[in-house]
Amino acid sequence: MAKKFISALLALSICTSMLAAQSYAYSSDYVRMNDNVSFSMTNASYWIEKSQGDTMFGSGSETVLRLPDEIERINKKNPMVESAGDTELSMYEAEGTIDGSFLRAIFSEIHVPGSPENCYLGGKPTTAAYWEKLKNNADMDNVPDSIPVRYGYSTARSSLRLFPSYDFIGEDKDDRFYDVNVMSEYMPFRPLLILHESKDKQWYYVMFEGYSGWVDKKYVAECPDREDWLDRMAPEDFLVVTGREIRLQDDVRSPSLSGQLIPMGTKLPLVKLSDAPRMINDRETTGCYIVKLPVRKPDGMITDKYSLISIKEDVHVGYLEYTSENVLRLAFKRLGDRYGWAGLNHSNDCSGITGEIFRCFGFSLPRVSSQIAAYKGVDTKDLSDMTDEQKLGVLASAEPGSILFFKGHIMIYLGMDNGDPYCISATGTYLKDGSDEESAVDTNSVIITNMSKTYRSNGDSWLTNLSAVITL
Repeated sequence: MAKKFISALLALSICTSMLAAQSYAYSSDYVRMNDNVSFSMTNASYWIEKSQGDTMFGSGSETVLRLPDEIERINKKNPMVESAGDTELSMYEAEGTIDGSFLRAIFSEIHVPGSPENCYLGGKPTTAAYWEKLKNNADMDNVPDSIPVRYGYSTARSSLRLFPSYDFIGEDKDDRFYDVNVMSEYMPFRPLLILHESKDKQWYYVMFEGYSGWVDKKYVAECPDREDWLDRMAPEDFLVVTGREIRLQDDVRSPSLSGQLIPMGTKLPLVKLSDAPRMINDRETTGCYIVKLPVRKPDGMITDKYSLISIKEDVHVGYLEYTSENVLRLAFKRLGDRYGWAGLNHSNDCSGITGEIFRCFGFSLPRVSSQIAAYKGVDTKDLSDMTDEQKLGVLASAEPGSILFFKGHIMIYLGMDNGDPYCISATGTYLKDGSDEESAVDTNSVIITNMSKTYRSNGDSWLTNLSAVITL
């Protein structure tokens, strides 16, 4: 009987392996792979297992790289600031009033295009008159000498804009991926400062996590004072979205939150059962986390509403442990995602997606890739003066999940395979052949890349262009 049972188990194991192999073989028939990328490479476990078996890689993918208090100290060394000329302002330190000259300096750097005909609106060239109309609505000439500090929170995902307008302005008549008028993503349930208002009273100019721009007022809820604003930043308990995104459930009793798409890395204040009602909006809370989220009242002020999130959603109570394995697993949840400049199309660009991933551990990364490369208090290796062979030596012992940088692009390092370095990133365009512009590919996706055999418009490989490895 025992022999028959063992034989049955063996047969089942063989059958399962055959089915897995068959599924694996057929998968590549339906999913296009980037050049020099195998289907097995599309799984985080492939790179995790490789790093665990690599004798040159010392720490192990499950090793906690930094504890929460260390991450908080790093954040404090890198305060999110907005710059204007020689002046910097951290929104977390702003109190009372801001000198109007600071905002005027920011506005002085915002210029309409010198050749408006090289920008396109609805497939047609823009005009100087069109840009002057945008500038007039921004009311840049009416900044007071002293700006009262007003505090608020974002209440939905949107974008920060150069001018107060939803118009999509492309660099060519067919462009649908890069909006000249969009500067940065605007994520939900995060603190901000309100600095100015458009002439049509529909837009606020806000400082948002060290960046500033115009956002529709309907996505801003104003706090009554600084104390309330600060209290909301440090909930005792919270959830972190660890999936690509989650969707808040439809709720007729809470239309402002109903169906919202909440991106990776978003922190949601979590409510203990002892502090929450059993029934919320005519629904029992069984099987759900209860979160309390900021919404905008009709008068523009902030209030809170309960929302329910199934315990089966891809969320985590508190921050994830910062390990190489967790970085890779999060990164691969974005594979095949659409490239979205500054958060357009409910997606994100290279620095945006990297920021979302590392927010799951509690890091607050800057918006711009060059600022991430200059991050303080972390292990940064400067590769700019190294040969390709020297860079390969550094990468061979680098932590998988580290951030890679060359001018204009941020990537997450996966590891080495057959002597070549690989990364994953949100990519707009790349060249298959460095000597041939005709080999350009407008991928506009999150892809895996062999850095030795992928090229930039300057004709050099991504490896040759690589200038820094950053392990947070």
